[in-house]
This record gives sequence, C-alpha cells and structure tokens, in this order.
Amino acid sequence: MVETLDTSMDQGNADLAVDPVALERAIQRAALDLQRIVVLLAQRYAGLRRGLPGHRVPAPTWRLLLDIEEQAFADLGFQGRHPAAVREGFARLIECRLAGPDLDAPVDWQRDDDPLPAVYAIVRGLVQEFPMNIDRSG
Repeated sequence: MVETLDTSMDQGNADLAVDPVALERAIQRAALDLQRIVVLLAQRYAGLRRGLPGHRVPAPTWRLLLDIEEQAFADLGFQGRHPAAVREGFARLIECRLAGPDLDAPVDWQRDDDPLPAVYAIVRGLVQEFPMNIDRSG
C-alpha cells in the first residue's frame, strides 16, 4: 500500500513536470491554501479581523511577517498537500532583502519588488482591507 502511494505521488510530480496546465492548477491550489493559512496566522498574531470597528492593532513588523511566513511554510498540512517543487516556487521573505536590518520596524507596505514574497503580498492585502484599524504610531 505504501509503495503504491509513493508511486502515485511520484507520478503526480512527473505529471506536473510535463503538463503546464496541471502545474498551473497545482500552483493555484497551493497559493489559495497558503493564503488561507497566512490569513489565519495574521488574524491570530496581528489582530487583522473583520468586525472590530475602532479596535486598533499595532502595525505588523518585519519580524512578525517572517514568523508568519515560517509557520505557514512549516505547516504540515500545507507540505503534505502540495509537491515540494510547487512550494519552493513561492518567493519568500527569508530569501530576499526586503525586510532590512531592523526586524522590529513596521513593515513598509509600499514595496513593489517583483516578485513580491507571497506572505508579504497576502498580509499587505489584509492591511489594505483594514486601513483604519492599523496603529502606525508604533
């Protein structure tokens, strides 16, 4: 039974390598899954939630964003649902110099680097949804 599972996983990865449509679908599924995980983590740790009028939360820091990224990509469900080749295709904060030297500084949401790290782009979308709830005074 285990051998069959391993073979089917290998076949699925081989299909992604030769079928651009299957690869695109796999990337889209992984992106939606990653977005769901990151949103849950951002809601938990950064307080970015709907239905909290007037509730102010501190502006997310680079350190928080890096922590969210680490937890999202370490999520065992995420790892199990998506092939390594797809997971490794996402631009990561940890691999770029977007954060700068002060990890405790508020995140600069005006960046437009190409490609944007996935977690940065997802959390930026959340922050833009809740512009009045973010305390930018530090």
